[in-house]
Amino acid sequence: MRPVKRIEIIIDSMDARSVLEDLEAIGITSYSLIRNVIGSGDRGARTGDLLNDAMSNTYILIACEENEVEKIIEDLRPKLKRFGGMCLVSDAQWVRHGD
Repeated sequence: MRPVKRIEIIIDSMDARSVLEDLEAIGITSYSLIRNVIGSGDRGARTGDLLNDAMSNTYILIACEENEVEKIIEDLRPKLKRFGGMCLVSDAQWVRHGD
């Protein structure tokens, strides 16, 4: 196992592409994405719409080195301020298939 930082981002689905493009521009190219995440928060209920991304969120999961966290957060903070959403950073252990 290898210690990593886990970054979890929940952002409006309409803004997810912009977030991913920004992440890729700063060198973050490995992530997992789950579409049509529903829930409720400070901006109200996100119930989802099966026909498009309206009223739903996207969940982005990143496992990265500790030294990458600050650049990710600094890049993401303006988008969260403008679009809303949530970002959680926590410690994790990466179980790699080759270890």
